Amino acid sequence: AGTGLAGRFLRPIVSGPMVGVDISQKMLDKAAKCTLKKGCGIDDEVNDDEEDARLYDGLVALDLEAMTLEETLLASGVTRSENLSKEDKQGFDLVVAADVLVYFGRLESVLGNFAKLSKSGSSLMFTCERSSEEEAPLGYRLLTSGRFSHTKGYVLNVAKDLGYGLVSYEEIVPRMEKGKEVKGHIFHFILGGESSGAKEEL
Repeated sequence: AGTGLAGRFLRPIVSGPMVGVDISQKMLDKAAKCTLKKGCGIDDEVNDDEEDARLYDGLVALDLEAMTLEETLLASGVTRSENLSKEDKQGFDLVVAADVLVYFGRLESVLGNFAKLSKSGSSLMFTCERSSEEEAPLGYRLLTSGRFSHTKGYVLNVAKDLGYGLVSYEEIVPRMEKGKEVKGHIFHFILGGESSGAKEEL
């Protein structure tokens, strides 16, 4: 969840329940104030003629490596979940982690739990800060910022072992730090899918 900003872009394309998760209740309180037009940790120029709406159907304080469907998608109080079909209750169709995995070194546990919470054919999209194989021979390294960066090869191998197929990959600049561009990358996987034409060169 964080400030809830990612939800502003996801809400218009997500028709079912959208659940935000963060270990910090303080961040969840910020996300709760985030709407299509206001909040999310940024100052907006609000057009009162545009329709506004809250973003999340549920916000829960949980450990990403240990959360369950009963605590998220199927939790009491999560709006829209009561109308889910039996099939839809089997798991999430989409999991998004924007600027989240920078707080994890090894990714096996957190991505493994994402897979447990997801239906076959579901999408997983996330960003990481980026290191080369030479910079991070283990596949990840701790930066002076206190965040972790990951190599493309490490992420692909972990995801593949969990049954994910790569759909797309792109090198990005997720943010600026002290006036300099931070190197990052964004991944889109399908659970149980074959890797598409996206390049998997390590």
